[in-house]
Amino acid sequence: MSLKPLILTISSLFEKKLSRGKMIHHYEIRDILGMGSYGYSYLVLNQQTKRLSVLKMLRFHKRIILKGRLSFQKEMAILKSLSHSRFPVFYEEGEFDHIPFYTMEYISGKTFEQLIFDEGNIYSEAEAFSLGLELLSLITVLHEKGIIHRDIRIPNIMMDDGKIKLIDFGLARRMDDHHNELISYPVPKKIAPISDFYGLGHFLLFLLYSGYAPIGNQKEKPWEEELEITKKGKHVIKRLLLIESPYQSTNEIFNDIEEVILESRRK
Repeated sequence: MSLKPLILTISSLFEKKLSRGKMIHHYEIRDILGMGSYGYSYLVLNQQTKRLSVLKMLRFHKRIILKGRLSFQKEMAILKSLSHSRFPVFYEEGEFDHIPFYTMEYISGKTFEQLIFDEGNIYSEAEAFSLGLELLSLITVLHEKGIIHRDIRIPNIMMDDGKIKLIDFGLARRMDDHHNELISYPVPKKIAPISDFYGLGHFLLFLLYSGYAPIGNQKEKPWEEELEITKKGKHVIKRLLLIESPYQSTNEIFNDIEEVILESRRK
């Protein structure tokens, strides 16, 4: 067993999911929303305001190391600094049985993972790149604030009341943090704009593949051959995924995606 799974196994022996109905100060647990490497997320009801919220608690194996505690603090600081309707609103932080937690806005929409795989939504090229453009506008807001999300994936991108929202800032970092990082991250996790551009490229591929169905026992091919999209669309994705020369700014991507949308609508 490698070190990381061993640590997670040991961690699970020291922590238990909290049950429905349990009170954490003035928060009543209604459901468990998920478990990540950093924390458990619960749907809770604030008994003072009668407002549903998300409560995130730091996991045992992260609490016992300084880096884990600092990462949790960075996540909270980034959420506190955001004031935008497309990102979760930070509410408050606290401690329960010596376990740090914080609460934030509960967004009741659906993730694109649910929309694609559970509901079977299919997106045309024009629709996919239009959604990509909307997501890019949120990435731009973050980058202008010096923040890299570093976890642009379909479980963290939601559609709520017809608008895209971006959640889970557990891996988010400020651009100046890279001076203090000792780890050489792979591209998807670099504290640099290309990390979020890379995530955007994969988001577009998931949307475009939503309508793809292989014929019979057809052999798997590269996405460039399987997807029937415009030449410009392929070019944009290749640049986002660093297959071709990477984008240097969000403005470049905006302009190219707008061209893809126009071209695909003319098909």
